[in-house]
Amino acid sequence: MNHSINYLALAAALLRDEPRRSEPFHEGLAAVLQNRIEDAPVTSPYTAGSVEDDAFFAGRMRAHNEFRNALTGANGDREQAIARLQQLVNSTDRRVA
Repeated sequence: MNHSINYLALAAALLRDEPRRSEPFHEGLAAVLQNRIEDAPVTSPYTAGSVEDDAFFAGRMRAHNEFRNALTGANGDREQAIARLQQLVNSTDRRVA
């Protein structure tokens, strides 16, 4: 199934009510969500061992947890979990408009 999701917007929606996170954290979160939904490869654009790379990695770990939680909330139904994540982005887009 083709999923058209703005992954950075999804990351922002998931973090909306939390303290501000760095851009690399958001990028790592978005990259792994895309990986879990579209099977896209994930590679950090940052130098290994840098603060930015550490933040990217932390975002990656958060994304794995978020996707697992979405699957749990959908009783293991992957497409339903993805649809719920898509709705989260769409509801955020409508609030901004």
